[in-house]
Amino acid sequence: MRATSPVIVGRDEEIGLLSSALDAVRRRSGRALFFVGEAGIGKSRLVGECAYRAYGLGMPVLRGRATSTGLVVPFRPLVEALSSRFRAAGTPTDPELAPYHPALARLVPEWRQEASPGYPETVVELAEALLRLLSVLGRESGCTILLEDLHDSDTETIAVVEYVIDNLADLPILLLGTLRPEAGAALDLVRSAERRQAAGVRELKPLGDDQMRVLTGACLEAAPEKIPQVVHQRLAERAGGNPYLVEVLLADLLDTDQLRQSEGGWEAADDPGGPVPSGIVRSWARRLDRLDEPVRELLLAAATLGGQFSVTVLQTVTGFEDRALFTHLRSAVEAGVIAPDGAAPDRYAFRHSLTAEALISSLAPAERASLARRAAGAVERSGQPLDEDGQQLVASLHLAAGNRAGAALRFAEAGRRMLASGAHGSAVVLLERACPLAADADRAAISESLAVAKAEGGDLDAALELADALPPVPARTEAADRRGEIHIRIAWVAVMAERATDAARQIEAARALLGEEPAPGRRDRRSTPLILQSP
Repeated sequence: MRATSPVIVGRDEEIGLLSSALDAVRRRSGRALFFVGEAGIGKSRLVGECAYRAYGLGMPVLRGRATSTGLVVPFRPLVEALSSRFRAAGTPTDPELAPYHPALARLVPEWRQEASPGYPETVVELAEALLRLLSVLGRESGCTILLEDLHDSDTETIAVVEYVIDNLADLPILLLGTLRPEAGAALDLVRSAERRQAAGVRELKPLGDDQMRVLTGACLEAAPEKIPQVVHQRLAERAGGNPYLVEVLLADLLDTDQLRQSEGGWEAADDPGGPVPSGIVRSWARRLDRLDEPVRELLLAAATLGGQFSVTVLQTVTGFEDRALFTHLRSAVEAGVIAPDGAAPDRYAFRHSLTAEALISSLAPAERASLARRAAGAVERSGQPLDEDGQQLVASLHLAAGNRAGAALRFAEAGRRMLASGAHGSAVVLLERACPLAADADRAAISESLAVAKAEGGDLDAALELADALPPVPARTEAADRRGEIHIRIAWVAVMAERATDAARQIEAARALLGEEPAPGRRDRRSTPLILQSP
């Protein structure tokens, strides 16, 4: 049985902030707001309330979420936000947006054919183009863009968000973001914006005792005083003022018949709840045991794939036929465990990221590793080409299965693809993740790619340090050809940075590996002038 509150409890001030911001946006006074809080504290409920109020005012609403699966996806929340609008309303046809189509092509697939090959858009250009797009959408009644879980976001998205909040003061735009209070680029951005008074920031605190009572009553559709005191006490001890944990623990009490409705109201067992380890893990273990075996298998496989998952990948892992797969998915949705995700038609998400973690934690370590190993093998044997997301997913599965070397190779491949596409920040994240996991035979090649990613991403000093630490390779070999290319690419960055000494040192290192004359088959036309140039 589900126990979900139909109303938001204890967030009157935050809702007041949203109302004021929406009113300001209608007067063409842009606002940026951020809600910071732990998982389950109620950030998403406030985002939903904002969307509801914005729709009521006739505002276009764009809603996106950063991935919580560990995948690094450049601009994912922005792509999802624009898709959530354009999927139903179609892309804008305003002529004034035409010059920005090339910059926006990374976010709007319909405009990619208009982008020139190799168009050198920068993050600033993309951010400005996004501002122009939102301004057009909000021309009549204002526009609201909602970005959730920014703590899981990529560095490119953070850079765009920073530009937007610094430049929306006179535009009809409300940007509302949510994030956990975890150290990282997102939290740094929010704190900096708060200090500059460029954004409003509200930290969501746990509910107080009286608010917990009101929430419990709302979940059970009863007056707070009608709920047994022992239930209030147990929830206060274990939920810690977290609304999500209140709902989950209440659902567990109802499912186990330790809290039941009688003619006189609600009555509870003498000691409701029993032992609840980390609160939620045991609760979910018990709920899993009561599900049909195929549904349980499906949910465990889905949790192995992360808080959000693709139905196609889930089918590959479980082997269910279409009819059985969707029957079990429907059962899981009806049980309140998962829900369709707005990112794409074939994606679902757990009702809360803690749910997936709890399901996996309910398994023994050996069982978790075995499940991850089977999932990784199923995806790899499917024969389907793996994009960057797929590479990272398989890497995460290998890591969960204890195959560190296999995970490193997949993370590195995803990082190199990011590097080739120009997403240097994301490439650095993935390659740094791969390095400590790699086998000795693979570490040098991964470090080479990481050095290039750092150099082209603007951290030339770190790139030079990495290049200097690379183990030597024999000259005039395949390994030397690869290493020489690394030195050349770093040298080009040094040239652009007007660091002649560093550039000359990299050229000399490349010449020592490749010789004075590059091999006839060399494909990088940039190599020749650097190699032949006198240091």
